[in-house]
Amino acid sequence: LVANLYRRGTPVLRVPTTLIGLVDAGVGVKTGVNFNGHKNRLGTYFETSLTLLDRSFLSTVERRHISNGLAEILKMALIKDVRLFDLLEEHGSRLLDIRFQGDTAAEQRVAAEVVQRAVHGMLEELQPNLWGTELERVVDYGHTFSPTIEMHALPALL
Repeated sequence: LVANLYRRGTPVLRVPTTLIGLVDAGVGVKTGVNFNGHKNRLGTYFETSLTLLDRSFLSTVERRHISNGLAEILKMALIKDVRLFDLLEEHGSRLLDIRFQGDTAAEQRVAAEVVQRAVHGMLEELQPNLWGTELERVVDYGHTFSPTIEMHALPALL
């Protein structure tokens, strides 16, 4: 948000460090901050110069935040990608346990494919309406009521 506001836009390199950042917030163009008790009340649309998606950051993320990201991936699987759903069904618990790192080459391939498919699906959904002019995007399902819940929920629930 600040990079867009400063001098009408300063080049930005985005490096999401959470799973939800990798597959959702980090790949879109919306920026926002919570304000006056409302989630994402102030914001802009701003394209980054480059976004680096690196699963290694997830190794230090709390399990509950990995779980939050998995919920977003599951939403993408349900609306867009049967293969992604199958991968989550077979490997989701293990991916949560290993924080998408992988002890073996096979686990690393699965983790990479899950992230890649989720990001690809998100970009396909966002691309026709990148600037959010249409408010009925499938990927925004739940966003009508979830910000209110998130802003009033106990931090332990998030």
